[in-house]
Amino acid sequence: MSISRDKLLTLQAYSLSRRAQRQQMIRHRRQRSLTLGPCMRLQFEDELTVRYQIQEVLHAERCGHPDAVEHEIGTYAHLVPDGSNWKATLQIEIPDALERSRELPRLNEAAHRLYVEVGRQPRVFALANEDLPDGHRSRPSAVHFLRFQFAESLRAALHAGAAVTLGCAHDQYAFRRVVPADTVARLCRDLVLPTHKLDLCAVR
Repeated sequence: MSISRDKLLTLQAYSLSRRAQRQQMIRHRRQRSLTLGPCMRLQFEDELTVRYQIQEVLHAERCGHPDAVEHEIGTYAHLVPDGSNWKATLQIEIPDALERSRELPRLNEAAHRLYVEVGRQPRVFALANEDLPDGHRSRPSAVHFLRFQFAESLRAALHAGAAVTLGCAHDQYAFRRVVPADTVARLCRDLVLPTHKLDLCAVR
């Protein structure tokens, strides 16, 4: 699952279809979005959402030069899942500026304690902000980039319909929720099913 220049529309072609693509993307993103507690929203990315982001940047900058296109692909391509993981953009949403400045440090730390639980298996904790040396720990941010990496047994269990829980293990943001089955089914399209048979009884 990757993005290359030949998968992108020219500036003119994208301008002509932009309104329709925006409506499609609103629906697509809504189907791949989950809230956790009062302040966190996770947008699970795929090739379509990342390609749309690149097209929007190029449209805004009115730039179709090959070097600029390759630069934007390089900037966002890491958000596309590779078949063994889910990738998500976490947004910490606090509208009030004073409250945001007060709460962001602890929520910034909580972003590093998000997990997915598949059946009764051990939690899969997100790897956050891997492109930054400090993972955004020293500089509180309202946006974080997450990777949930799944072993083959968990990918098989997900495809087999195991229950999924999204949660946070931080003691000051200890929220958890069951992920709707239809959302899990959509996110499973990002995962490659192992070709060999696995014992699923232990992971349900």
